[in-house]
Amino acid sequence: MDRRIFLKKAGLGVALGAGFDMPDYLNALEDEPVRMGFVGVGSRGYSMLSVALSTGIVRVTAVCDLIPERVERAQRLVEKAGQPRPEGFTMGPEDYKRLCAKSDLDAVYTATPINLHAPIMLEAMKNGKYAGTEMPACVSVDEAWELVETSEKTGKPCMLMENYCYMRDVQMVLNMVQQGVLGEITHCETGYQHDTRYVNFDAHGNLLWRARHKMEHDGNLYPTHAIGPVSQWININRGNRFEYLVSMGSKAAGMKAYAAQHYGADHPSTKEPYKTGDVNTTLIQTANGVTICLYYDTVNPRPVDFIWRIQGTKGIHHGNRIYLDGISPEHQWEDTQKYLARYDHPNWKKYAETALKSGHGGSDFLCMLDFARAVQKKQNTPIDVYDAATWSCITELTEISVGNRSRGVDFPDFTKGKWKTRKPVPVTSI
Repeated sequence: MDRRIFLKKAGLGVALGAGFDMPDYLNALEDEPVRMGFVGVGSRGYSMLSVALSTGIVRVTAVCDLIPERVERAQRLVEKAGQPRPEGFTMGPEDYKRLCAKSDLDAVYTATPINLHAPIMLEAMKNGKYAGTEMPACVSVDEAWELVETSEKTGKPCMLMENYCYMRDVQMVLNMVQQGVLGEITHCETGYQHDTRYVNFDAHGNLLWRARHKMEHDGNLYPTHAIGPVSQWININRGNRFEYLVSMGSKAAGMKAYAAQHYGADHPSTKEPYKTGDVNTTLIQTANGVTICLYYDTVNPRPVDFIWRIQGTKGIHHGNRIYLDGISPEHQWEDTQKYLARYDHPNWKKYAETALKSGHGGSDFLCMLDFARAVQKKQNTPIDVYDAATWSCITELTEISVGNRSRGVDFPDFTKGKWKTRKPVPVTSI
């Protein structure tokens, strides 16, 4: 199929099937579409499949899942977008290896349970493909090193698809920081504080994989949504690095209480020995002297709050509030939206109308588009393998600290010293 005809049909199909309009910029592409395979097309994977189709530059050539019905549903979605039916892979838990070996693939994206993220990304890179994964990228420091060393050996990037780095307010703060609006940064506070108790159980109260993870580990089990944006604000792995952390966990009570409330005091899930503390609090020290307070809180009844506090010598941004020394009314918070027109990120100025039709406030679209553009241009991904390893290994490091009375634990330097000369993430348009 002619490239331009393919792109127009893909855009039209998505507009009809997923509610996306076809922006003018999709009609002016000069490069070939990105051929992408999807491993894991359940709830999250299916959603991101739809987002990938909406970019107009991704051609989906393969889909893989343990459940054949999910593969069939994904294939229908791709066909509805005007693309050829992708090949399906459903022959067991390692069938992703056959997918990664396909010759008509440029990149592999995965949204499987977290224990499979690193194995799938490793297989993709070893087969000469770009790798993109949901959070976290790995479950141990050893896996993190394996990802780094494989990426360096094969020359293929591995991107943690951390959509929270693409939130509009997060990217606005990045723009403000790089323009010096907040001055010299000294402290940040952030956290994944989100009531997600429901994702741990099926309709009958039986434990799903996330719950079983909470039975085996005690630490910050999901750090990247919170630490990713902060890392970009303070140039981690790009002129700064995490040096060490200390971590402490509260008692584990929330899972039992939720199970008892919804499934009964005698239900097996109520009696399970959950290990993860309901609230994990971690302090991180960086090489440049910036301190970070990082929270993990997902099994308590609470509204979502990622905090997003960044303190500098000229001002502070905290959630949807901001105070700028000498600009804001003295000792009074201002609404951050007041500064959006001036400091909105170029990506949001360019793609807001289309992005806002995707999930997580539009960040899913921008994240997928950034990944696909890197593949298309044969460039390193904006969130690279060093970021993926550094942000993801926080889980094991916090578990070590919690298990040792909150003693300090050093971060590995996955860049092997290159952080000293690497440049910050640029505030430029995709």
